[in-house]
Amino acid sequence: MTDRKSTDAREADFRRRWHLAHVDRFNAEADFGRVTWREQRLSPHAPEARQFREALGRTRDLSAFQADTARWVKNFDSGYSGAAGQMIINQISKMSPDPDVAVNVLLDALSTPEDPDDAVRKIRLLADHLQEIRVGAHPSPKRAPFVASYYWALDDPEKWPAAWPKSADYMTYVTGMSEFDDQGERYAELYRCATEMDGDPRRFEQVAAWWADEHPVLLDEVLCDRAALREGAKDRGDKPESYRDNASALVAVAQHIANTLESSVAETVGRTLKAHKPGLMWNTVWPRGDLWSEWRVPGTYGLSVRIWLNANGLAVGLRPFPDADTGATERAVDMVERHPLDGYQVLAGRSRIGRDVGFAGGGTGEVIYARWFDRSTLSSLDLRAEVLQTARDVAPIMAELSGDIVSSDAADDSLAATVAEFRSTTGYPTPGHEQDKADRRDLAKLLDPEELSIVDRADLRPIWNTQRYGGTGPMSTLNKSIRDADEGEYQRIINTFNYVCWGDDAPETRINRALEDDALRVKGFGESVMMKMLAITHPEQFITVYPYTGPKGKLRMLKLLGITAPDETGRGELQIASNDALHARLDPFFPGDPLGMGAFLYWYAEHEEGPDPEPVVDPLDDLAEQLLVDRGFVDDVVALLEDKKQVVFYGPPGTGKTYFARKLAETLVPDAARRPVVQFHPSTSYEDFFEGYRPETDADGVMTYRLQRGPLAELAARANDAPGRRHLMIIDEINRANLPKVLGELLFLFEYRNTPVRTLYRPDDPFELSKDIWFIGTMNTADRSIALVDAALRRRFHFVPFFPNHGPMAGLLARWLEREGEPAWVGDVVAQVNDELERELGGPHLQLGPSHFMKRGLDKDALQRIWVYDVEPFIEDQFFGDATRIDYFRFAQVWKRFNDLAGESVSEDSGADEAEIV
Repeated sequence: MTDRKSTDAREADFRRRWHLAHVDRFNAEADFGRVTWREQRLSPHAPEARQFREALGRTRDLSAFQADTARWVKNFDSGYSGAAGQMIINQISKMSPDPDVAVNVLLDALSTPEDPDDAVRKIRLLADHLQEIRVGAHPSPKRAPFVASYYWALDDPEKWPAAWPKSADYMTYVTGMSEFDDQGERYAELYRCATEMDGDPRRFEQVAAWWADEHPVLLDEVLCDRAALREGAKDRGDKPESYRDNASALVAVAQHIANTLESSVAETVGRTLKAHKPGLMWNTVWPRGDLWSEWRVPGTYGLSVRIWLNANGLAVGLRPFPDADTGATERAVDMVERHPLDGYQVLAGRSRIGRDVGFAGGGTGEVIYARWFDRSTLSSLDLRAEVLQTARDVAPIMAELSGDIVSSDAADDSLAATVAEFRSTTGYPTPGHEQDKADRRDLAKLLDPEELSIVDRADLRPIWNTQRYGGTGPMSTLNKSIRDADEGEYQRIINTFNYVCWGDDAPETRINRALEDDALRVKGFGESVMMKMLAITHPEQFITVYPYTGPKGKLRMLKLLGITAPDETGRGELQIASNDALHARLDPFFPGDPLGMGAFLYWYAEHEEGPDPEPVVDPLDDLAEQLLVDRGFVDDVVALLEDKKQVVFYGPPGTGKTYFARKLAETLVPDAARRPVVQFHPSTSYEDFFEGYRPETDADGVMTYRLQRGPLAELAARANDAPGRRHLMIIDEINRANLPKVLGELLFLFEYRNTPVRTLYRPDDPFELSKDIWFIGTMNTADRSIALVDAALRRRFHFVPFFPNHGPMAGLLARWLEREGEPAWVGDVVAQVNDELERELGGPHLQLGPSHFMKRGLDKDALQRIWVYDVEPFIEDQFFGDATRIDYFRFAQVWKRFNDLAGESVSEDSGADEAEIV
């Protein structure tokens, strides 16, 4: 049996040998111009950082320290200006409730430790503070090791390694250790790697940066020794848990090799392949004792290019299992024997067939058709070249085993002729597409996790403002969000970009969270830009069709190819499912080429239905300008519609609710047949709105009843006939009807779209409400307070206020008067009275809407007519029976009060005599 001390010593030796193998490769390959980065760029600025830290100790002015360091990290290539470093300092300054406590924490954490135990204590203290002030995901306690150790390395880089993100990633790769509940222990492990595994923290930092940038793939005999470790363990009575660290290290290497070579292997084979790594455990008890990486045909049991390492050496070859049926091994062996390759042999896993080279893992009957490399050759092996050579060698066998050889897909597939026409017509791949591939590589560098933390905001704009690697359409709102963001907000935006591109969650989850989570949401950052970022960073998975709906969206492409639209509920799920479906359909024709898939789909869409004109301007910009509201408000309304699919505009009469709704509907849904307007009233019923039985006379004159669709059922039918096309219904005066009675089970459907329910008149015919249907309701709060609206309805709708003196409508009348050349004092009169009404009535719900006064040719007489015949009846209704208050708002009294304050300016604007006004 092995004790813990000997196990730790053995593991430390393995890690040191594996790291030194990388040091040797680094010395042979690295660009030594970058090795002196710390000495050339960072060390000369270290005295300034110490001065700021000392000033914090003297003045205890946290805001000054934050401002000074924020300027400092931007003045040179500090590596500290991103989310992992300076942003944490900013958050501590802004979010700490007690600045004195925060100063104490920072002074302690940023001062150089006395010893490793003191370093652990300092980081734990900082991590605890970050956890205490944390709101949502920020600031993350995981940043504590880097925030503190960066300063220690400025003071003494020969003793204290900085916990750079690249160093942390390399540590995980070398050791297999990734999860740490204690941030102090995370740094302690990094410290051990840099000082014991290497001996020189500066060299460890350099090698880690090289590994993270260059993604080298190499093997060494130390990995064979790791694989040999498990041999005889059970017979010796060893505890399985003592081998977990060893298995974790093997899996970490396998994952790195698999991910690094995925796109290259797929391109060489000429088809999409998915990287796979082994699990940590061989079974429920024992951690694994071998290493393999493979690049598998999606949807198969194990048809893949594989490397498989054990105690004796390495196999590089074909794993020939498209399925796991009985006889699969015999069929696979028969196939490879009919297509022999020089230097390849059948090697046995857990199989009676093939040469036994010592493989202990794999399923029953497992074999690999491979070339064998003895362990003594591994340190000098060019693993990348050998894997790609194998990929070329076995590609024909792989194609035949998967049943998709040219004779079946290119000749028999109904799409083959169309793809051939595309290639013939366009000459694909054209130089333009080759440039797109080069552009993708350039854009991918901007989105690299490390570059994102320091990239200039202007450098990011080409991602969504150009057609490089595909366009996303006008993105003026995102441009504004980036342009107007202060440093803290910009770093939050960068965090969102980083999460969408590189987060640990599934891509559909990342998309949904970026659209819905307040901590991540960025105004203007929509699905199209997210999908383009994913296509740039993960080209092996995502095609270059970015929207889901619209003339260039995935939904239309699915329809063109005869593929059923995904039955999903979330926007992220729809995007990913449709991307995967299109990718799978086109992969046989454009293997490993998502850019070619996108190019073909766009060509096919135009080929089938003619080209769609590109908008020369952003229609929402035009709408905002026409309606005299901020573009951000329009974007907010659209985002609310995208979220719940239904909103209500509420406010006093005359605030433009219906006008705004109609103009927005025209912009979002140009086809009038897909944007009906319905007005509710007290007698509106379920049968009127949705459907119900109506009397009619048949051919014999006998009265019968027929189920007749109402406006909603009609719109639902049109939406079902045109999936993916947006439909929008305006419900004017929505609060005047008895809503629970009118809507019935539709309340459920508003929330659970595409979910069939049995409606009142269709007990045997389930009805569902498409998520392509949006609703805009308008609600006059002078008739009925929003507080009286049914709670179930309020939960299902977003409510958008329209008040003359508050929110997005504030100043609307003044803006209209200015644009139309009408006197500005009219707006001043109305604003004054609205303020008075708000005080008198205790709220803004019974104010005067601007639409009463948005008329040309305004002067005092015109204003008086509007007042007497439109405004005063409203005033009389609100103050019924209170003659004093009614008289207070008569035109003469209003005019006198206003004239006392602004008579001279009114005289100048209106051209009237002052005597007339008085």
